[in-house]
Amino acid sequence: MKRYRMYCALICIFLPPLTLADEAETKGGLKIVSDDGNFSAELGGRIHFDTYFFDKDDTYYYQTFSNDDDRKEVVNTTDFRRVRLAMKGKLWKWKYKLERDFAFSGTGGLRDVYLGTEIFNGDLLIGNYKPRRSIGELTSSNETTMMERAFATESGIYDGRGRQQGIGWNTYWCCHTFGINLFNLRDPGDPLNSGIGAATRFTWAPINDYKSTLHLGASLSYEDANKDTPPREALVEYAGRRGPEQLVALSPGGSDFFFGEFGEEEFYLGRPGGDVLIFGLELAGTYGPFFAQSEYAFGNFSGDIFLSEFTFEEFFGAPPNFFCDPFTGCFIGDQSVHTWYIMGSWAVTGQHKPYDEKNGVFRSIRPNPPEGAFELTARYDTIENRDIPGMKVSNFIFGFNYYFNPKVRLMMNVTLGDNNFIDDRTKQFAIRIQGSW
Repeated sequence: MKRYRMYCALICIFLPPLTLADEAETKGGLKIVSDDGNFSAELGGRIHFDTYFFDKDDTYYYQTFSNDDDRKEVVNTTDFRRVRLAMKGKLWKWKYKLERDFAFSGTGGLRDVYLGTEIFNGDLLIGNYKPRRSIGELTSSNETTMMERAFATESGIYDGRGRQQGIGWNTYWCCHTFGINLFNLRDPGDPLNSGIGAATRFTWAPINDYKSTLHLGASLSYEDANKDTPPREALVEYAGRRGPEQLVALSPGGSDFFFGEFGEEEFYLGRPGGDVLIFGLELAGTYGPFFAQSEYAFGNFSGDIFLSEFTFEEFFGAPPNFFCDPFTGCFIGDQSVHTWYIMGSWAVTGQHKPYDEKNGVFRSIRPNPPEGAFELTARYDTIENRDIPGMKVSNFIFGFNYYFNPKVRLMMNVTLGDNNFIDDRTKQFAIRIQGSW
């Protein structure tokens, strides 16, 4: 037994220099790099835990839920908004990322999953990722000023389409960025379909120094819903996450999603394969501890569909307020959707929001441990379908963020919802504790 222990000790002394050639780094996270530098793996993740309290509007509750058991009821609750683990690194001249969100089941929980490399002085990505279009969408959820994004992002005009599968290229030089993407209209977890899309974005920061930044940007996105593609929607939760929803615009998908016949109580008929074209503008800037950001997006959602009055109310939450033919029902043609917001913040403790010139977005302020940082925030947000009378939704949010350290922060938001279409004024008070690594 003593001889066996001596052999083990000799192995422990001489074997590590021979076998443990990879180098592990722990500064600011866990990262492993091969001895030749050709391979690396870095572990990351985030936890966003939310609590929601609602002040429900009786008018909305009666109109939406009185005879509709399929719609969700607004309740005070807690929720793991995001629970993610991610691995990223490089494979010689290629990079990779694999991110999974455990707050979602099945393949629908996949987030950034791609391979990439540098080509023509830019980054080429192949896989599942965010297309280049909105500054609010491209800002990481770890860096957002408010708990939820504005209606000019996946939280509204791009509902359910924040990430797409395809190929994209992005480059930056001096004070400019340019990106272009080609993708399939399928999120992980969605059925296979033949829909295709493209997006491009250009930004310019004519001022960018240690004290102030001025950011200008423009984007264009096109989606063509072909066979088996789910409908393209603009859908908003106007009183905060887990609050009441409002369908603002609808463009048909593949023919499998149509149902019924003319004259029936429920029918949804029309020309399949609608398309969506969205143009966006961005204006943002910082001056010392002050920050402001605004976006305007205009979208054209193609229509040519017919809904029974019953189906219209099921989809949009209220009876139609325009003429519907007794036999053919309610016709919905092309829809012009406009959305814009203005958002601002003040770092009371004096920190300055840094600008990520490679991606054309702003990051959150960074306290110097062990000192914290305190930030006041506000945003007005609105979206309107100008081809369905009265279809206008908006909200006003104010709150604050407290940064315990660069990786942990507390967020509080008060949301005052305003839905003109169903005359609802639901309010929400939300709290988030989040950590990332």
